[in-house]
Amino acid sequence: MYSTRFQIYAYYFLSVVVLAIFAFRSSSDYLGHPKYYIILLISLPYLVSGVVRSCLEPVMLRRVSPLNQSRRQLCLDLGLFSLVAFSLVCIEFLMYGHTANTALKTGIWALMIGYFASIDSTLHRVRSSQSSQNEVAEFNEKALPVSQKLSIFLSSTVLLIIIATATSAYGYLSIDTSLPLPEIKQEFIVETLFILGIVGTLTTRVIVSYSINLQFMFETQISTLRNVQEGELGKHVPVLTQDEFGIIAQQTNLIIDQLREKERIQKTLEQVVSPNIMEKLLSGGGKETNKAQELELAILFCDLRQFTSYAESKPPDEVIVFLNAYFTKLADVIAEHNGIVNKFIGDAILAVFGVDGNPHYAEHAVEAAFDILMHSSSAVMRDGTKFDVGIGINCGRAAAGTIGSSERFEYTFIGDSVNVASRLDGLSKRLQYKIVISAEAYNRLSEDHRELFADLGEHNIRGKSQAVHLYGAIPEGEIRDDSKIVQLSTLYRSAER
Repeated sequence: MYSTRFQIYAYYFLSVVVLAIFAFRSSSDYLGHPKYYIILLISLPYLVSGVVRSCLEPVMLRRVSPLNQSRRQLCLDLGLFSLVAFSLVCIEFLMYGHTANTALKTGIWALMIGYFASIDSTLHRVRSSQSSQNEVAEFNEKALPVSQKLSIFLSSTVLLIIIATATSAYGYLSIDTSLPLPEIKQEFIVETLFILGIVGTLTTRVIVSYSINLQFMFETQISTLRNVQEGELGKHVPVLTQDEFGIIAQQTNLIIDQLREKERIQKTLEQVVSPNIMEKLLSGGGKETNKAQELELAILFCDLRQFTSYAESKPPDEVIVFLNAYFTKLADVIAEHNGIVNKFIGDAILAVFGVDGNPHYAEHAVEAAFDILMHSSSAVMRDGTKFDVGIGINCGRAAAGTIGSSERFEYTFIGDSVNVASRLDGLSKRLQYKIVISAEAYNRLSEDHRELFADLGEHNIRGKSQAVHLYGAIPEGEIRDDSKIVQLSTLYRSAER
């Protein structure tokens, strides 16, 4: 804002210099006054305009959005320069008694310089007060396109040159004919060249200023697109104008927002499903996953024993904080062993192994179970209470796919093998083992892993017509640190500290 103000003051100074030169060479009526007096009278309207502008600019620009400040800036500066031009005409015509042509010529010169100064100041405002990178720009339907802006600028520039030249020519045609014709021609040529020189210089200045804006917009657009290509979605393209360039920037920002949302969904899905399932959900909108897949999996159920009754007497926020911290570490443990968390059910968790096609899915599930026990031993409520954990593991075929309505669905695993894993989790307390697995899971383990389990015999399970052969590990009251299975990462060690 301050740089814009100083720039317009420079144009005020330029106007005083040009008008003073014009005054000293165009009329002999000034010669009866000292030069400093003439310069002071020319400077007075610009001094008043500068004071008025300093007072009005903050008020007028504060009430509009950054995207609309440039238009308000143009109106303010053009209005002030028009008042200055009108004041100079009045001073010429009323105070000095100059002819209407001479007074009008002074006003045209002042308005011409003010025209270019206002455009240059507006272009500078575009660069200095850009729309916030996280702001969604509201476009004005009446905003002019770039082609129309350029057409108006060129037409107005040519019109000003014609008016200034015609006024100058009319003034020389109407002066005292006693002057030699060659002298009149020479004066007219010099003044015409002076007009063209000033207009050419100011036009070049406006073109350079506009080129700087275009370069800034192109560079920021390219830089942002390169960041998007590299996966960096933290910045938007600055929306500087309400023309085609502003629309391109806004559309680019909408694409960035959509990519951010997709990335957020992708990160969420990564914590729920495997990468190949995630790709199907993102690319097909759930259509492919509506077709159930039958997979050979290891299903793990884990819950906190007696946690529900304990949580009834605790503040809800304390319970939620504990469960979030507990489940966060469990999800990390499961992911470390190539499993995925399918759902959280109260204080229980359902995880599956083998979706990625790894043939060692049963061993991964067992290793994850031992790591979960190690983690659970460090999970403590604020009052120091610790909880026992029960884990059930079963292997078998399960149907995987999305279930629900067209508006909301979830990806889940269903089948008898899932139900059996849930029942084993419930049996773990009665059998007094922290980990209980079925024979289907036991038979898929290596010899080293089988040594960790004790044969529990056959047991009847609700929902099964035939007894199921079970195996158990880690009897109640014992935490076993077997180096063959328990391999805690640095992450968990640092977390426990």
